Amino acid sequence: MPSPDAANVLAPPVPLVALAGWLVPGSGYWLLGQRTRAIVVGVSVILLFLLGILVAGVAVVEAPSLSGGGSLLARILQKPWFLGQVMAGPLGVVTAWIGEAVARDYPAAKARLGEIGTLYTAVAGMLNLIAIIDSSHRASSR
Repeated sequence: MPSPDAANVLAPPVPLVALAGWLVPGSGYWLLGQRTRAIVVGVSVILLFLLGILVAGVAVVEAPSLSGGGSLLARILQKPWFLGQVMAGPLGVVTAWIGEAVARDYPAAKARLGEIGTLYTAVAGMLNLIAIIDSSHRASSR
């Protein structure tokens, strides 16, 4: 049986676990050796995000404009759901970039479909944030 000190040496650093969990949903758990939890969380976050895109279209992930007048905080608060969407990792960032390009040619979903898609993508990001916090806490407890 390995000593408790050996377990601490092999544990990945907390920032690495958090960064990995943001880059690829569920990968923070993977680094900790919790493979089943990593797969369940990763698949859940990605499927929920993609379901939101399928319901409302890729333009539903819309980043706030960081240029222009007013304070940065005021511009971000115009689209607060993006804070949740970006927590899905590069998936949210790349989708916002693609959505901006597509929105010029195709209109975004209207009414309830747009709201449902926005909600699904934001909830996926918030679920990933919870997984990042949990996996980081587990890494710090080792």
